[in-house]
Amino acid sequence: MLITLSEIMADPLMRAAKPRLLAPGTVESEVYVRWVHTSEVVQLAGLIHGAELLLTTGESVFKLPLDQQRQYLAMLAECHVAALVVEPVGPGPQLPPDFVAAAAELELPLYQLQETVPFVALAEKINTRIVSEQASALQQADAISQQLAQHLAVAGPALVPLLEMIDSQLHLGAEIVNPEGAVIAASQRAVRQRLQENGPAQFDVSVDLYIGGDTAACLVLHAQAQHHRQRLELMADRLGSIVTLAFSQHYKPSAQQAASSALLQSIVNSGGENYVVHRAAEAQIAVGVPLCMLVMQGVDVSRGRAELERHLRSDGQRVFTYVQAQRLYALCLLDPAAPRRSRAELVQRLRRALRGEQAECCVGPIALDISRARWSLVQAEAIESWGPAVGSEGPVRDALDYALQRLVAQLGEPVKLQEFITEQIGELLEQDRDKDGQLLGTLEAWLASGCHATDTAARLYVERQTLHKRLAKIFALIGGDPRQNNRVLPVHLAAWLALRN
Repeated sequence: MLITLSEIMADPLMRAAKPRLLAPGTVESEVYVRWVHTSEVVQLAGLIHGAELLLTTGESVFKLPLDQQRQYLAMLAECHVAALVVEPVGPGPQLPPDFVAAAAELELPLYQLQETVPFVALAEKINTRIVSEQASALQQADAISQQLAQHLAVAGPALVPLLEMIDSQLHLGAEIVNPEGAVIAASQRAVRQRLQENGPAQFDVSVDLYIGGDTAACLVLHAQAQHHRQRLELMADRLGSIVTLAFSQHYKPSAQQAASSALLQSIVNSGGENYVVHRAAEAQIAVGVPLCMLVMQGVDVSRGRAELERHLRSDGQRVFTYVQAQRLYALCLLDPAAPRRSRAELVQRLRRALRGEQAECCVGPIALDISRARWSLVQAEAIESWGPAVGSEGPVRDALDYALQRLVAQLGEPVKLQEFITEQIGELLEQDRDKDGQLLGTLEAWLASGCHATDTAARLYVERQTLHKRLAKIFALIGGDPRQNNRVLPVHLAAWLALRN
């Protein structure tokens, strides 16, 4: 993630293809590309991680109806694709104007290649350069880390000398700040930069320092415009571990921090109710305050922990987090006057913050007191294994959307549940055996969309006419349109259960 889009477009091999910008997005020099990916697959959401430059002929996409083309572009935008580059099949065809307009509306950079270029050669050249840049940054960071480690072993954990060493190697200000933003230690350059109200343009790169699973402080690098942001971010991650080692010998958590950590640990590990209540009192959580628990897992939840906390607290909400076994747990106190509204706003903030991220977050229902926090967490954990999130959920699932399913899951009588499924949709399942579950999947998607045909067709990537043919067959097999015979709820529940069996 170290090469800008403008650098790629200036590459001789790319220039030979005469790329034409049809839909501008962010300024090219500010868009970083972490990988060049080639694909004709339409459903890419689970295959990309963001910041890719996607090369395609568009042959599969342009066979779709316009609304599904727009959905494809929206999916790329939600996954934070750096740019879409299309090399149309055939001599000099133009991309559909509506497709270009949709990309522009989404601020997704869209290019059309006017000359043929071998995708494999282009991807190989750019990706080799990206790997080389990453290796160079890591080598520099490792060299600095080694110097810091040697100094730490000889001279002890004094923070300012370590920050001065980082400063001299990278030519930027370095400092350590606590979670409230107060400076704990800083290099001289960082001190001068803070005093210059109208100094040269600069940006900050930071990395959280974790001690005992808690965000103890943050290493901040004050860079100038000429510095390479993505390179510094990669190096800061590497330097964070050695700075954490030094800072840990100075760090003493407050009594409230220790209490909140003990509280979360007891909730996660099924501590006794009385113990939880006592730890809550030490953490200054009053009795009777509504709350909800959430659990998140991803590639590295610790790395984005502080940023997630900022999103959760952006509305003045009190939040306590805890990391155990590569999972992040959070206790979120809600507004006592309007707990449902407060929780709904929290879910929406999470969905905005985690859109396109490779993470999965489940939010439990409201608990009316800290003594019920474990119950809220158990309900959140219960929906983690129910297949991938769909629709507008993104990577965030709301336990309230799964209330019936959670109730059924507690019955624990598989034979009776199977009898219920057979009673409601048995003929459909029998007919569907030779269709790889096509009818069942269509039925569940249609019911999940609120019986909205357009949304269902878009989700399944089928024509509306195809969808209506399937629905007609489905209705014949389940005894009619469930909307007409008051069977939407039992049929939907049976379909949902059958898919997960």
